[in-house]
Amino acid sequence: MTDFTPSGVITVTTDFGHRGPFVGTMKGVMITRFPNARIIDLTHEVYVHWPAEAGFWLERSFQYFPSGTVHLAVVDPGVGTERSALIVVGAGHVFVAPDNGLLADVIEQTGGTAISVDATCLAGLGIEHLSATFHGRDLFAPLAAEIASGRVAPWALGRVTHDYIPSLIEPPERRGKELHGIVITSDHFGNLITNISRADLAKFKRPMVRAAGHEIAFYRTYGDVQPGTVIALINSFEVLEIACAEKNAATMLGLGRGGPVSVLETYGND
Repeated sequence: MTDFTPSGVITVTTDFGHRGPFVGTMKGVMITRFPNARIIDLTHEVYVHWPAEAGFWLERSFQYFPSGTVHLAVVDPGVGTERSALIVVGAGHVFVAPDNGLLADVIEQTGGTAISVDATCLAGLGIEHLSATFHGRDLFAPLAAEIASGRVAPWALGRVTHDYIPSLIEPPERRGKELHGIVITSDHFGNLITNISRADLAKFKRPMVRAAGHEIAFYRTYGDVQPGTVIALINSFEVLEIACAEKNAATMLGLGRGGPVSVLETYGND
């Protein structure tokens, strides 16, 4: 079984936003069970009801936390239904989330082991009487706290499974000389973040991006162009981003989540 030694750090990712007590009560549950927990908000602004974005950020963010971190992610449109709770142990980290595709790419990225949580194990931890609409508080937060405290090993909470829900996002696809991907999300600045990675672009000599009817040249960073210029770049998470210097690219291009993006050679292959 994959090694895991808890560090006491818990990250939290949700689509809850900051209205209401939802994030706060999850933290209260975790602190009650594990007073020494160090809880870090990764983001609570994931696009609502879209587990794929949470998985995208987890896959690209976990490495910036110490080994032994527990990553709790709740984007759960199926809350209260028969969908399972999933624990993944990989790369020295543990990930806790609903089994709805959120952790599929994390499993692939880390080479991790997936564990389907057994209800009888939950009862042994006093995790019972779940609200039909708030498993983040009543199920996932207690699980994360128990694992992070070291009182229970993740592999003692269920059975290893290979039968988990796959990712809801298809990986970038090469079609002839073009590579096709999608916009995953836009950030606070309106920069459009795609699922196309630096590695995906390795075979292109002079790549150009095509999106929303525009052909967009690559630059190193935002300040390399005049304000209002739409550019493509590889961002700090090593994926293709479309930005508009000092302006909002999502608004300017009318492009958002799920929007198609392609990469082609500027002058063809030679």
